[in-house]
Amino acid sequence: MITEEELDNLIICKKCHTLHKRVPLSENKKAFCSKCDILLYQNSTNTLDRTLALVIAAAISLFITFKFTIITINIQGLEQSLTLYALFMVILEQQQYIVGMMFIFLIVIFPITIISSMLILLTLMKFKKGKYLTQRLLILLAHVRPWSMVDIFFISLLVAMVKLFDYAYIELGVSFIALIFTLILDIIITKNISFYELWDLHRKIYGKIDE
Repeated sequence: MITEEELDNLIICKKCHTLHKRVPLSENKKAFCSKCDILLYQNSTNTLDRTLALVIAAAISLFITFKFTIITINIQGLEQSLTLYALFMVILEQQQYIVGMMFIFLIVIFPITIISSMLILLTLMKFKKGKYLTQRLLILLAHVRPWSMVDIFFISLLVAMVKLFDYAYIELGVSFIALIFTLILDIIITKNISFYELWDLHRKIYGKIDE
């Protein structure tokens, strides 16, 4: 029978699912999967502060994405500036209610939930407050994060723009640039710290996890 303490010392590769035993790392060292060579975990200095700074930048970038114009389309003198809200209204006008609901949850609600939860989580951990709340936020993030589809939306937007190039003049808005920064920051945040490292950091700050 494997004890809880022994389970805490095991880590599964997120790519090939190979099971590894966790070993202590010296400062700024990394552990890689023995089978597929993907990064498993690392021991970096100032991980919490760096990640918090990245999340704050992502929150600002996401706010700009939702606030301003994404693209401006000009077809034979008829100009239309589109924001995320305008795109949502177009979807509703076409009576695509299911698509509209998916748009709201996957492109708006889930990204906002993820960024705001990360911001609250890391701030509380930095000041060593809210042990129970940080646990709940970590669990929430584990469930919600896979449902963020901002990257899929960006690719879809690019495909739509390519199809319109022959018929219209397209001008990129501030939100489009902010969306690119949001995606880049999300990739950096994901690479900078994993959920395993967040839980490990939580244990170091607050001690044993409450049942």
